[in-house]
Amino acid sequence: MNNPVELPSGKILNIVRFVALIPNSNTSKVGYDLILEGYSSPIYLEESDASALKQILQSDLDRKITATHSDWDKGEQLRKNQKAMVLLAERIERHQNMSSEESKEREELFEEFKLRIDATRLPGQKLYSQS
Repeated sequence: MNNPVELPSGKILNIVRFVALIPNSNTSKVGYDLILEGYSSPIYLEESDASALKQILQSDLDRKITATHSDWDKGEQLRKNQKAMVLLAERIERHQNMSSEESKEREELFEEFKLRIDATRLPGQKLYSQS
């Protein structure tokens, strides 16, 4: 997806590749260094271009946040989740009614599973044990 913008100086940038906008540390030039993904060196931007870019990035962010929040409908989400909620309720009930023998058997199987997983991993990369 391309998102080209034109700055006051006439520079056209694809802000999808935006990484950072850094104040220029060179004292002879007052401006900013623009870092874009895939570029080997920063692009110098005058203060007016940097200010315009900041406004564009902020408005783009505001638009995305507004779209995300305004598109979500709690009632619709609950309606979509009805099947999952029923399955979850059934699973909770099944676990609450589980016998102690079955519970102990499942716990032992899980402990064996953890040992097998960690046995195949390198030291320092174990998921379930400290070694």
